[in-house]
Amino acid sequence: MTQAMEVAERAAAVLAHRPAGLLTDIDGTISRVTAPPEAATVEPAARAALARLATVLDVVAVVSGRSAADARRLVDVPGLVYIGNHGLERWHDGQVTASPEATRFRDRMARVAAQMQATLTLPGVRVEDKDLTLSIHYRETADPASAEEAVRAALLPVSEAEGLVVRPGRMVFEVRPPITMNKGTAARDLIRERGLRSVVFVGDDVTDLDAMTEIQRLSAEQGLRALTVGVVGPETPPAIAEQADMTVDGVDGVIAFLTALADRLG
Repeated sequence: MTQAMEVAERAAAVLAHRPAGLLTDIDGTISRVTAPPEAATVEPAARAALARLATVLDVVAVVSGRSAADARRLVDVPGLVYIGNHGLERWHDGQVTASPEATRFRDRMARVAAQMQATLTLPGVRVEDKDLTLSIHYRETADPASAEEAVRAALLPVSEAEGLVVRPGRMVFEVRPPITMNKGTAARDLIRERGLRSVVFVGDDVTDLDAMTEIQRLSAEQGLRALTVGVVGPETPPAIAEQADMTVDGVDGVIAFLTALADRLG
């Protein structure tokens, strides 16, 4: 039995407890990491598997660092829940609803974005203003290690002066409002809102650890049937494999897992 089939078998057993939901990240999970991020596309086979799963599970959700509207555009599967900006907004019924707490920091975020656009002139550094959050990408630079230090040195003082929070990712720094909202709180709220008894989560980067940790807490403390799946590859933070219940190899492994799961549940 292949790794992906083993994970699918375990996931199917977990999701037998209804209501049941599957939550997935996008970049590095169902879409290959690209430079620039706008060039990313969701793998057709992953999209097809999610569409099938949406017909047999109570909830299928995308939980992404991208804006909710961008997540909806990129995945483009009807019937899914689209949660963006690390849980700060949700796409529903054709419009985006943002966290009122997060919107209070829009002006501060805009000031940091403007300063970074003026300061970070190193070729290949990209400032992505996502309204409620900010991403500074350095994947396209000639020397990412040096660029990481340059971006960190420029970004941290400005963000801290505005009272904002900086978190590192895979060749990116994320700037967020100083509020307790992340992929973990988003997963928790969705589980409670839909009354889920079981959930499977799939993710590949440090921001996905928030969701894995919260889901595992709900499993230990409240009896939620759960499985967290880490997507591993050359750039994967070691904590992903350490925290996840099971792992698959890269986007191809995710596709094989989701397809096998849809076959079992369909």
